[in-house]
Amino acid sequence: MTDQKIGAQLDDLGLVIDMDEGSRVAEAVVTVVTDWGEDGLMHHQPVHVPPRFKPVPHPVQRRVVTVMEANQLLSEGQKQRVRTWLEANGIDPNWVSAAGPITVHSRAVNGNEGGYRIKYTEFCRGEDGQRFADPGLNGALTVERCVRQAVPLNEDPEVKL
Repeated sequence: MTDQKIGAQLDDLGLVIDMDEGSRVAEAVVTVVTDWGEDGLMHHQPVHVPPRFKPVPHPVQRRVVTVMEANQLLSEGQKQRVRTWLEANGIDPNWVSAAGPITVHSRAVNGNEGGYRIKYTEFCRGEDGQRFADPGLNGALTVERCVRQAVPLNEDPEVKL
């Protein structure tokens, strides 16, 4: 099945209404029934012209926190903190590429934040654990991953804001 414009087909059906001079149609609801012969009739969803928009009850904010930028230099303490956090969330830090950022994405509605997801870049590897090479980049082949965050990241004791 494909979406079809049915304006001309409605005109052919003789769809007319009695209106005063200078008036215009502000809204219409059209219900279409397709005759499939021996297979019967197909009643389609009513079409609203112009389309009805669903109201947005509350704005949704998308938040991104950068844990580590691509190729960012970290102290040994910071590296250990990030490694521990990755492991606590089921991510093997040995397969995380420092060439990509590590971020935490969430959504907030009415001040309630949730849906935390960790996005990171991981090395592609075979069953034997060897990294796949990317001949076009002269380096390892990587893929972006996303996992649900189970354990939040502790504050960095080395950084004072």
